[in-house]
Amino acid sequence: MQNHQSASEPDPRLDFAAGGGAMGALLRARDWSATPLGPLEQWPQPLRTAVGIMLGSIQPMYIAWGAGLHLLFNDGYRDILGARAADPEQVLGQPFAEVWHEVWDTVGPLLEGVLQGRPSHGEDRLFVLRRNGYAEEMYASFSATPLRDEAGAVAGVFCVCAETTSKMVSLQERDAALVTAEANALFRTFFEQGTHYAALMSLDGRVLEVNQVALDACGYRREDVLGRPFWECGWWNGSAALMDTVRASVASAAQGATVRHELPYFIADGSRRWTDVVFTPVTGSRGELLSVAATGADITERRQVEERLRLLDAIGEATRIAAEPKAIMQEATRLLGEHLGVTRVAYADLEADNDRFTIRHDWTVPGAISTAGVYSLDLFGSRARDNLRVGRTLLIGDVDTELASGDGYEMFNQIGIKAIICCPLVKGGKLVAMMAVHQDTPRAWTAGEIALVEAVVERCWAHIERVRSTEALRDADRRKSEFLATLAHELRNPLAPVRNGLEILRMSASPAVSLRVREMMERQVNHMVHLINDLLDIARVSSGKLVLQKSLVDLREVIGTAVETSQPLIDGAGHTLDLELPGAPMPIEADAVRISQVLSNLLSNAAKYTPAGGHIAITARVLDGVAEVEVADNGIGIAPESLGAVFEMFSQVARSIDRSAGGLGIGLSLVRRLVELHGGSVTAVSAGPGQGSLFTVRLPLAGQAADAGHRTELPQAAGAGRRLRVLVADDNADAADSLCSLLQIAGHETRTAYDGVNALEVAAGFHPELVFLDIGMPRMDGYEAARRMRELPGMRDVLLAALTGWGAAEDRARSREAGFDHHLLKPAQPAEVQAVLAEAAAA
Repeated sequence: MQNHQSASEPDPRLDFAAGGGAMGALLRARDWSATPLGPLEQWPQPLRTAVGIMLGSIQPMYIAWGAGLHLLFNDGYRDILGARAADPEQVLGQPFAEVWHEVWDTVGPLLEGVLQGRPSHGEDRLFVLRRNGYAEEMYASFSATPLRDEAGAVAGVFCVCAETTSKMVSLQERDAALVTAEANALFRTFFEQGTHYAALMSLDGRVLEVNQVALDACGYRREDVLGRPFWECGWWNGSAALMDTVRASVASAAQGATVRHELPYFIADGSRRWTDVVFTPVTGSRGELLSVAATGADITERRQVEERLRLLDAIGEATRIAAEPKAIMQEATRLLGEHLGVTRVAYADLEADNDRFTIRHDWTVPGAISTAGVYSLDLFGSRARDNLRVGRTLLIGDVDTELASGDGYEMFNQIGIKAIICCPLVKGGKLVAMMAVHQDTPRAWTAGEIALVEAVVERCWAHIERVRSTEALRDADRRKSEFLATLAHELRNPLAPVRNGLEILRMSASPAVSLRVREMMERQVNHMVHLINDLLDIARVSSGKLVLQKSLVDLREVIGTAVETSQPLIDGAGHTLDLELPGAPMPIEADAVRISQVLSNLLSNAAKYTPAGGHIAITARVLDGVAEVEVADNGIGIAPESLGAVFEMFSQVARSIDRSAGGLGIGLSLVRRLVELHGGSVTAVSAGPGQGSLFTVRLPLAGQAADAGHRTELPQAAGAGRRLRVLVADDNADAADSLCSLLQIAGHETRTAYDGVNALEVAAGFHPELVFLDIGMPRMDGYEAARRMRELPGMRDVLLAALTGWGAAEDRARSREAGFDHHLLKPAQPAEVQAVLAEAAAA
C-alpha cells in the first residue's frame, strides 16, 4: 500500500481516491511507483481532480493519461470492458492501445485529436469489439475532453461514456415491430422493458403511451401524462421556453424529421435534471406517418462533469493572465460562486504561526457582508480547527443542527452562514491556504461540488504562488538596480575632492597646501577603498547584510569629513554653510565612513534642493546621552503628505522639475538604514513647500570620551630596514611602475614585469628578495607564476606577496596554496606594504 498512515488517520494526499467501489479500492491498493504514472500520492493535481470525479460517479468514465495513454476507469466502465474486466488489475493502468487493440485504428485518431486540444463528442457510434472473446457490435455515446497538466499542456483524455447498444437495438426492434400489426405484442414488451425513457404520441402531440422508466425515475403517474400534449407534461412545464422547444420538436417529427436535443427537464420534486432526447417519426409499412416517438437518457451527471471541467478551464484562463494575487482571488471566487449559486466564496492565506489566517478577498452576492480580515482557527470551533489543520475538508450542511454552542455555532451565525465547504491546502506538511464556500441556508453538498472546490483552491494557490514568484524576481531585479545606483553614487562622492586635490597640487607649489591636500586625498582614497570593499560584496548587500567597521570616533571629525566631501557641491550652488560644533568631544562607537556617508548625503540633498545662494546649517549637540546632528536648509521644503515617503528608496517627493538634480544616489532610505544599524534614528521635518527642511540624526554616545586629537600615522616608507631587491609584476603598467617608484624613493632596488612569463624571466636574473605579484595577469596567472618561481634556483625562500583585487576567503585560501606568504588587496595600504618590507628585511 502507498498510504502508510494508520486507519484512524488517512493520508489526506489520497483523499481524491476515496470511495469509488471496487475500482477505487483497487486503485488505492495498487503500488503505482513502478508504473509510468508514478506513486499515487505524487500524481499531478489535474489528474487527481479528474480521478476524484471519475471514482465518485456511477456514469461509465475513463481517463487515458500520459504519453502511453494509460487507462484508468471506474466501476461503471467495467460493463463496457466485458470479460476483460473479470480481472481488472490486468487492465488498470495499461496503454489504451493494448486494451482496445481491435478498434485502435478507429479510436486512436479520435484520441489524437483530443490530445491536440479538440474535444470529441459522439452519439450512438458503432464499434465492433472482441471484449467477450468474439466479435460483437456495440453502440456507445461519449464525450472526450482534453486533460491539461499543471503547466497547461494536454497530458491526457477524460471521457464520459455510455453504452447505448440496448437503446439502438430497442429502436431497431421498435421500428421492426411497428411494420406489422402482429408485432404489437412484442413492441409492448420492449416498450416497457427498455432502460431509456420512452413515450409514444399522436401526430398532434398527445401522449398515447409512456414507459414505466420515464414515470418511476421522475415521480409521475401514468394518468398525469396520458392524453395530454407532451410539452405540457411535468417534465417540461416548468419553463415556457422549454415547452416551446418540445412543441416544435414534436411538430418536426410529425412532418417526418428526426430531431435531437440535450434539454433540461423537471422531476416531481421540482429539481432540474438533463436528458439527451430524440424525437422520431413512426411510419407504417408503406412509409405513412403513424405517430411520434420520444426516447431519452438522463445525462445529468455527464453535464455536471463537463460544466465542472469548463469552470476549471475558465478559472485557469482567467488566472493565467492575472498580474497580481488579488486579481486571481477575485476571478476564482467569482466564477466558483456563480457556478455553485452560493452566498459567499472566500480565499485565505495562513500566517506563519499556522493558526491565524487572512481572508485576502471574498466574493459575495449583493447584500451579503464581506468577511475579509484576520482570524484565528480557534474562533470557528474544534471541528473546523481539527479538520483543517490536518488537511481534511470541513463540510457542514446545517450549522444549527451540526454545531454546538461555543464550538463555532456563534461565529458562523454571526456572518449569516448555515452551510459550509472549507477546503484546506497542505504543502510540505503545513496548512498554507483555504477556500471557503458559504450558503445562507442549509444545503446538502454533493461529492462533485466538494471535488470542485478542492480543485479550485489548488489551482488558485498555484497561480498566486506563480505571480508572487514573478513579483519576487522583479523585486530582485529592482534591488540589483538599486545596488548599481548606490555603487555609482558612493564612488562619485569621494572622487570629487580627490580630483580637486589633484588640480590644487598642479596649481600650487606651497608645501603647506600640498601637505593639507595630500592628507585630504589620503582620507578620501581610504574612504573609497572602504566603500569598494563593501559594495563589491554583492551577496552581502543583496541579502541586506552590511558589516559595520566600528571604532571609537569623535563625531565632530566625522562631520568635518562629510563637509569636506560635500563642500564642492555647496560652493558650486553659491550657498553659505554654518557649522556649529561643541567644544568637547562627541565620542560614538561607529563606522566613521558610513556615518560620514549619512551626513554628506544630507548635505548634498540640502545643496541640491535649495535655490542658488541659499543657507545650510549643521548643528551638533549632546542631549541626554545622545549625540544629535541637525542639517537644516531654506530650500524648497517637503509637502506634509510626502514626509512619510522621504526615506523610501527612489522617492523624490514631487520635486519640482527645475530643482531636480537627477540620480538615484544612496537615497534617504540608506541614510535611515545606516543610522538604524548604529542604534540611532533619523527624522525629517518641514513646514511645507518653500519652507525648507530639517533632518535630525541621533546616535548613542559611547561609554568613554574620544581622543579628538588622535591621528593614526602610517609608518614611513623611508628605509627603516636594509636595502632590498624587489620585483613588482602587474599587467597594469601604471600600477607596477608607481609602486616601483615608491619603493625606489624608500631606497630599494626594483624591477618590473607585466605578465607572469616575464616575471619568471626577470626573477631568474634579478634574484629578488621580495616579489609583489598580481594574480590576474596574461600569459601566466600569478598562482602559476608563484609556484614556478619557488622552483627557480635560489628562490625557494623568497618572500611572495599577492597584490590583487580579489579578496574573498576562497581567493586568500588559493593564494596560500600557491605558495604566497601575504595577500594584499588593491590598493594596498602603505602600512601593509611597509610591514611586508620589514619582514623581508629581517629575513
